[in-house]
Amino acid sequence: SDAALSARGGEEHHCLPRTLSPMKIACLAFALAAGWLSRDCDASVVRFSQAHGAKALAVEDANVTRHHFATQGLLEVAAGKPDYNEETYIAFLPVSVEAVFALAFIALVGSVPIILIVLMGGGNMTRAHILESVCLIMWLGVAIFMFTNFVPFASSHWEGPRPLTIVEAVYLLSQILTTVGYGDITPAFPTGQVWVAANVILALCLYSSCIMEVTDRINQRLEAKAAALIKSYGSRCGESNDEDAGMRAGQRLIDWNHSPAPVDMTSLINSGTAFLFWCTVGVFFWHYFPGEGKTWLQAVYMSIITLSTVGFGFFNATTEGGKVFGAFWMMFGVATLAATIAAYCELMSTIKAKERRNVPGEKLKFFRLIQNYSHVSSDGLDKGMDSYDFLKFCLVMKDTITEEELAVIEGKFEHLGGTPDGVVDYQTVHEAECPPRSFLVETPRTPRTPRLEK
Repeated sequence: SDAALSARGGEEHHCLPRTLSPMKIACLAFALAAGWLSRDCDASVVRFSQAHGAKALAVEDANVTRHHFATQGLLEVAAGKPDYNEETYIAFLPVSVEAVFALAFIALVGSVPIILIVLMGGGNMTRAHILESVCLIMWLGVAIFMFTNFVPFASSHWEGPRPLTIVEAVYLLSQILTTVGYGDITPAFPTGQVWVAANVILALCLYSSCIMEVTDRINQRLEAKAAALIKSYGSRCGESNDEDAGMRAGQRLIDWNHSPAPVDMTSLINSGTAFLFWCTVGVFFWHYFPGEGKTWLQAVYMSIITLSTVGFGFFNATTEGGKVFGAFWMMFGVATLAATIAAYCELMSTIKAKERRNVPGEKLKFFRLIQNYSHVSSDGLDKGMDSYDFLKFCLVMKDTITEEELAVIEGKFEHLGGTPDGVVDYQTVHEAECPPRSFLVETPRTPRTPRLEK
């Protein structure tokens, strides 16, 4: 029968040996017979008590791999729905199809540090990178092991607290990493709840840091490739760097007659399309997959609530296949939503900056700066700007540096005792700005003339 044992009294469960003594088997059979004679077998609870604080009993059925129960108190055997949902088995596979995809998900999460190492190269990895990667892999292994062996969980999918299968553990991990948090699988006891809560914080810190690092590295590589393509295209068209620099030198610092550039919505459209794709995939899956059977409106509601990481939990995966699909679906879908939100924020920031541009104020700034940095003789003759004055004018006009920051730099130069010719010797700058010796890897030394041996 599909019986499941659960603990009374709220105490934590412990792993027990599978070997049953003849006395224990006889007592259990007697308890089952007593429940059947009460003509309430489907809802009856058969209690087995041990006089000398003996260990609790673990029972397996066809779909159960391991049960943990309390070491003290009363045990109950409740007849009802199967403890585990049925998984799909194929003759040539030692594990179920769902378990294969669950292991693939674990490999995907665990490969993030490896991808980071490949992108950065071994020589560019810092100790912080290595420590973070090792901690992430260790966390993943410990979490899977604890979830499937020691920590009992309660859920609406089964009766009684027990550890998770590999499929259920992956389903829970995906909820943790994406912050969806359906709440359909939760730790059964206070100690497990505190342990899982601590793991949630650790996982979010480690995984988010690695994902951001990988994303930055990928963006840098894409930008470098795009720049290389543009450069190669320019060289094929006969344009050189010198010609390009000359063309830019002939342009104005600010093109007063140039109309504002149109707002680029490409990033928002691409990321929004990807998010819509994953929402659509979820809607069709949750509606058509056998055992899930959500209505169209329920599937739409579940997809949006899940991928937005709200995760009310009223609708969630109810089959093993749905749990495995949900693990991958949540990871990719939530990532596309994050990209969509980032693109939207960037777009709105561009629009607001465009609307905040004050062209009359920029014109007044231009006339003020050109007057401040130009030299006029006592008789009113225009002496213009030297190279230093023009450099200051351009930097301030382009908002590369503020006038206050420029004044601080000039004050520093005067403090170092610059000569009337506008020169500060090397030794003065070295003594005033050289970093402490603790920051120096190797102190530069004056090269010595090789000594000739006699």
